[in-house]
This record gives sequence, C-alpha cells and structure tokens, in this order.
Amino acid sequence: MRKYIPTLLLVLVFVGGLGYAYSQNFFREEEEPAAAKLTELDTSKIAGIRIANGDLAFQLVKGKDGWAFTEPDKYPVNPYAVDSWLETLAGAERGGVVEEAPEDVSGYGLDIAKKGITLTDSDGKVVTIAIGGTLPTGSTNYARMDGGAVFGIDSNTVSSLLPSITTLVDTSPFSWDDADLKELAYKRGSAGWTLKNSSSDAASPVWTLDGKAIEGKDATTVSGSLKYISSDRLPVRASTLASAKEDFTLKLVTVKDGKETSQTYTGKKDPDVDTLVWVIAEGGDWAYAVKPDDLKAAEKPQISSNDESNADGGTKAESGKGAAADSKTAPDAAANGEGAADESGAAGE
Repeated sequence: MRKYIPTLLLVLVFVGGLGYAYSQNFFREEEEPAAAKLTELDTSKIAGIRIANGDLAFQLVKGKDGWAFTEPDKYPVNPYAVDSWLETLAGAERGGVVEEAPEDVSGYGLDIAKKGITLTDSDGKVVTIAIGGTLPTGSTNYARMDGGAVFGIDSNTVSSLLPSITTLVDTSPFSWDDADLKELAYKRGSAGWTLKNSSSDAASPVWTLDGKAIEGKDATTVSGSLKYISSDRLPVRASTLASAKEDFTLKLVTVKDGKETSQTYTGKKDPDVDTLVWVIAEGGDWAYAVKPDDLKAAEKPQISSNDESNADGGTKAESGKGAAADSKTAPDAAANGEGAADESGAAGE
C-alpha cells in the first residue's frame, strides 16, 4: 500500500491544481472587447445632417413636418431612405486607432469640408466625422471624430454613410394608394386605357379596363405599370419645362374618407434629350425624368386577361381553320361519291 502513496499524492496535487486553475479562469478563452460605436449620439435627436463627398455637399434639417433639404436645393425628401441612413449611422463601428494624438492629418486625407459628415442634435451640439483615404489593406478608411484620434472605419460603412444625393431624394414621379383608386386614365398619342373601380366598398373593388371586367391582381398590374416607374436623376423645377411639348397625360381619381380627389400628371418631352420625358404632377413644383421606353411599356400592361383573350382568339382561329378544312373536304367527298357511282354504273353495263 505504501508504494502507492506517492502516486496518490501526485493525483491529489494535480486535482487541486486543476481546480485552482478553473477557479481562476485559466482555461477560459479571452473575450474580444466589443467594438466601439462610431458615435454615441442619439440618432432620434439628430436635427441636422450635412454630407460632403468631393464636389457635392448637401444638407437636411428636421422640422415639425419631418426632414427637408436645404442645400443645394429644396428637393423632396425620401423619409424612408433618411431613416435607413440613420440606422446605418447608429450601427456603425470604429476600427483600431491609427494615431492617438496626430499633429498633422494631411497625410490621412482628412478634410471635413471635402469628405465627411456633420451632425447637429436638437440641443445644438455638433459632431463631425471626417473621412479620409484608404488604409494599405484596401478595406478600411481613415476617419477622425471631432479632431480626436485617427482610427479606421470599414469602407463598406463609408459607402453607406456617404450616399449619392439621389439616394435621399424622393425620385418617384407618381404617387397613389391602390386602395383609394377610383379611376386611372392614361393617354399617350393614339394609345391609352382607362382603369376604373365602380365599387364604393374599398374592401370589395370591382375593376374594369376599357369597360371590360378584370381581376384585382390585373388592376394592380395596370396601376403599377406607371406607379412603379422611378427616376434615376435629380428632379428639376417644373417651371423650367413650361413650354416643352406634351408627351402624355394621366388622370388620377381617388376616394379617401368619402372625399373624391382628381389630379392630372403631364409628361413633357425634354427639349434637348430624346430619351427623357419629364413627369409633372398638377400643381407640383418638381419634374421627374423617366424613360420613354417605360412609358411605352405602360401602354399595354401585361395582364392575365390579355393572355386569356389571346388564348381564346387562338382557339377560335384553330376552330375556324378546322371548320374551313371540313367544308373543303365535303365537296371532295361528294366528288368521290359521284365517281364511285359512275364506276358502279359502268360495271353494271
């Protein structure tokens, strides 16, 4: 028994040491520190945004009616895009520190006036985020907040935080809710159509296209052929196209809360560019550029009712061909019958 005592002592020491190691977290993997947020500013309190990216700088301010552009012009705002931008800002993270207290940042390409973001909260506090050149890794940019340390920031995040101005501008030429739609009359040259809902019950619409009954999904397709056309450039002042020639008209009639409203959209041909038509809403300040090909496609929306009509037409045509073939065969059969009779008579003689 004595010969096992040293072994038992070693086992006890090992177990005791193992227990101590676990108690001191010797075997626990070190947790990486959480990435620091780009800014601790409460995005719900941001009242001003200025974004500079090269030669273009634009600014938005938040008032009682929501966000509005103030520079370079009072463009209509896409509020959903602004909310998405603010979410990106709230989730943005800083990378590692490049230089804690730089004396000269010119080598990093940091110039808030040329590339960066200036935020102003509702209390008047201003936060600046200058964006510089790319680090040698190619996937990170230099950045500096409020004149502090230079740090890295993911280049994809930079792209999202420095968007094109058209990303935040409302570039939708047409706007209506199909649930409120009563009539839509499109006229372009010799082409056109009229979509109507004859039901007063919004939950049970009754749709017709040029007087022919169609299903609700087809009505959505017809409406969407125009409603979902978008512009890929900044709008211009409608007043600049006052003398331009007309390309199309669209009459819109909606009913909401028992009140009927009519509005007309007019397409104006660009006086210099054949591939552009400008859409102006009645009483609107802005004109939106769209492609003539999109307007052309809207002249004949692809709906199932058309497909069925074409199928029926094809069936009738085939039936007509069959009937014609049968009528053509009948005289041949009669001729064959006469021939047989003659042969029978000759045989009898």
